[in-house]
Amino acid sequence: MAAHSKLVFSKLLSDTDINKRLAVPSAIQSSLPPFNGGHALIFHFLHGTSFWPILYSTRRKGYNKPVFSGRLWRNFVFYNNLNVGDRFTLYRVQVEDGSSYYMVEVGREIDFLGINAMAYGNGSTAEEHVITHHHQAGLSLELSLGQPNVEGADNSKSLLPGNQYRARPSSTFSL
Repeated sequence: MAAHSKLVFSKLLSDTDINKRLAVPSAIQSSLPPFNGGHALIFHFLHGTSFWPILYSTRRKGYNKPVFSGRLWRNFVFYNNLNVGDRFTLYRVQVEDGSSYYMVEVGREIDFLGINAMAYGNGSTAEEHVITHHHQAGLSLELSLGQPNVEGADNSKSLLPGNQYRARPSSTFSL
């Protein structure tokens, strides 16, 4: 079955987003699950191969800005080694059978050979990294970078900072 994803929102993470709560744009609130008269709910999204429960809420009084917050949000940040400047992107994925789910990509914007690209991560310490450049008309370029496997070489240094990028098979290259 084919699935179609639609961008809900994307933002560069700030210190507050990392250490306290991720502010969700009010304008996209209708694209997320409704509160049904309440002010909070547990929101699930797919990141990598795992669904993550996140507290999605607004204040009871005053400014009703929606946020992802609390222990569940902090667990996601910690486990996935998110940093200030990483890009958080939320998609709604519609499946042909009428069901839908939310998916998140988190990555660092980098300049790779003069191309503004994203290095996506999942918090692993994999020795291979994926750089993706999205182009118009639904095309994207993925380049997998792996550590050299040379006997006697120091293979402990990462090609990209943070050792936080998503591993893919070394033969991955698509356009």
